[in-house]
Amino acid sequence: MSCADNKSYQDFSGTTVEIVNPSDDFMSFIADYDTIRLETTDDALIDQVLRLKIMNGRLFILNVKAQSVFIFTEEGKFINKISDTGQGPKEYIRITGFETDPVHNKILISDNFSRRLFVYNEEGKQERVIPIGFNREHIASDGADGFINFFSSDNERYDEPEMRKNCVHFLDSNCRFVSARIPMETQMITRLSIRSVDCHADGAIFYHPVLSDIIYCVKDKEVYPYYRFYNKSDYRMLSEKEKKKMTLIFGERNDFKEKLNSGYIVSWGDVIDADHYLYTIFEGIEDVHLFYDKQTGKSIVFDSNRLSKDKNISNLFLKNVHCAKGDIFYSSPNSYRLNKVLDDNKTLAGMPECKLKKYLQNTNVDDNPLILSFSIKVPEDAP
Repeated sequence: MSCADNKSYQDFSGTTVEIVNPSDDFMSFIADYDTIRLETTDDALIDQVLRLKIMNGRLFILNVKAQSVFIFTEEGKFINKISDTGQGPKEYIRITGFETDPVHNKILISDNFSRRLFVYNEEGKQERVIPIGFNREHIASDGADGFINFFSSDNERYDEPEMRKNCVHFLDSNCRFVSARIPMETQMITRLSIRSVDCHADGAIFYHPVLSDIIYCVKDKEVYPYYRFYNKSDYRMLSEKEKKKMTLIFGERNDFKEKLNSGYIVSWGDVIDADHYLYTIFEGIEDVHLFYDKQTGKSIVFDSNRLSKDKNISNLFLKNVHCAKGDIFYSSPNSYRLNKVLDDNKTLAGMPECKLKKYLQNTNVDDNPLILSFSIKVPEDAP
């Protein structure tokens, strides 16, 4: 595939993914699932899962309240935690970025306040602290000897002109700027950061810029347009002209809210490229989730606002889908979603006897968050 620079929509040579109208029944598409109860100890108390990554059979969980990354086995047994808060030379003030590096089996933690990147091994032992000369957005390994900064924010955060104009910033092993790719779709005034990137063990990273209709693959210091979205749904999507004009200024002007209330959906940076499925989120009145089956070329879409069957249960799976291993997706519903089920006796009583019902019946407010793993099946006769 040719590089992404200056490629037009018509020149796209990757895979076209259709956005179709949403299904109202998510649970009928689940092929299998399991529940993971995280061990609750004095050293491993988590209120919410902000980010969850899986690497080498371990779960790495970012918790904002504790300013820590917790390490568990896939079965939920606590192993260790990274909690180096402070003002010292090897301490971070606040975790503002978190990523795993499956090529080198490392954990990357960045801190905007001290402008440093902290590198840990998979056991949670600190190995390196690297000064960063800019306010980072989302730093990942480039799969070799450097790093990549993924940017989706206001362009006043960087002194380097090329960083201000482009989304992907290649950095050397000391986090110094080398080059940049993928021109920004908009010149927003306020901060709008991507939710996540998907880093693979072969060094490939899948990245969906905010507002973009294209998901890119970044590998071997090159950028490739990999998936393109084609709208066949009743949703409205931003034109290229509309993207360039989008503005969000907290407390003043919010073009996004206006568009979303008018039936638009916009990309917001989530992407998971599993073995046989692509997953991404669009933001509408509520989140719009798309699963694309690479084998059949079929898409299924679920809108949290339009689910009519098992809505509360479905949102336990759909809200906060974090990562995948093979074709198994991992999600962790927040306390609001979980409490909606636990406090609704009708929903819980109406559930058939199953693993999830048993889990919920044995859950209390002091437990660590629920982790769900699930796989889906897109029927061949899907529209």
